[in-house]
Amino acid sequence: MSKSNSDKLIRLFQIFSAKLVLEVFGGAGAIWGFSEAVGLRVATNIWFWRPCALTVGTIFFARWIMQMQDCILEENIRLPFAVGKAANGDDEENISLHPQHEAKVYN
Repeated sequence: MSKSNSDKLIRLFQIFSAKLVLEVFGGAGAIWGFSEAVGLRVATNIWFWRPCALTVGTIFFARWIMQMQDCILEENIRLPFAVGKAANGDDEENISLHPQHEAKVYN
C-alpha cells in the first residue's frame, strides 16, 4: 500500500526539520564551540571564527537542500506550491517561469 502525498509531506517535514537542527546548526555550532573548547577562540579573534562557523553552516545548508531535493524526487512527493505546474496539480498544463511577451501593435 502506497502512502498518500500528505503522509509523505508530513514525513519529509519530520525528517528534514530534525536534519536541519542536527546537521546544519550542529555543524556550525560544532566549529564555534570546539574552537572555544580547545582555546583557539578568544575574545580578540571572534572576528575570525564567526565567518568560519557561518561558512560551515552555509555548506551544510546547501547539502541539506540537496538531500531534501533527492528525497522529494525519490519518493515522488508532489509539493503543493510546485513551480512549473498548474495549481490543480495537473501535469499536462505547465506554467512558464519566464512568460514570453507578445509584441503589441498599436494603430
